[in-house]
Amino acid sequence: MINSPPSASRHARRRAQTRNLLVQSALALVLERGYEAITIQDITESADLGRGTFYIHFKDKEEAVWAAFQDLFQQLEQTAHQQLDRRLPQVEYYGLLNIFEHASQHRDLYRVMFGGQGSARLAARAQDYLAGVFLHDIRAASRPPEVNFNLPEEFEAQFLVGVLGRLLSWWLETPQDYTAEQMAGMTYTVIYRKAPPSLHNIRYNEQ
Repeated sequence: MINSPPSASRHARRRAQTRNLLVQSALALVLERGYEAITIQDITESADLGRGTFYIHFKDKEEAVWAAFQDLFQQLEQTAHQQLDRRLPQVEYYGLLNIFEHASQHRDLYRVMFGGQGSARLAARAQDYLAGVFLHDIRAASRPPEVNFNLPEEFEAQFLVGVLGRLLSWWLETPQDYTAEQMAGMTYTVIYRKAPPSLHNIRYNEQ
């Protein structure tokens, strides 16, 4: 076995650190000013790096911001796969709960993805990514007859993304007191026309 030279490892670490600095700078600026208001120059100045360094890692600012979102989504997906036992009854409810809890923990980032601080292209990329996650989960799930709609899997994945995208935007942008558990419970009830497993613990707020 041939070991890589130490210098190669150091170079890879420095490259990863530089990329992460650009990503974090882009994300901080988006959260502060909104996506449309920032430029590549703003990102490189915030990171104290040259413009040429930026283009080594990204072709435009959208890719830099998307890299942060992609890391966030991968974290969500890994957590779901680690925690979710597909043998649980009403497993779809727990998938919804995981998404709303993740959004609650990263409210500012989700506002950028699905709210007014982001861009239509970023929102579309986020929706496409989530659709792929949902499609994978739908194909992997063993469903009881009452939640097997016999619809095209791609249609169901796109439907779920559309519903969740709008609900997340409304939930995060509009002042109200619904918890992640309440949002997951209500969403599950509307889609599957049955009470979620923890409904007896949920008290819906009267708006």
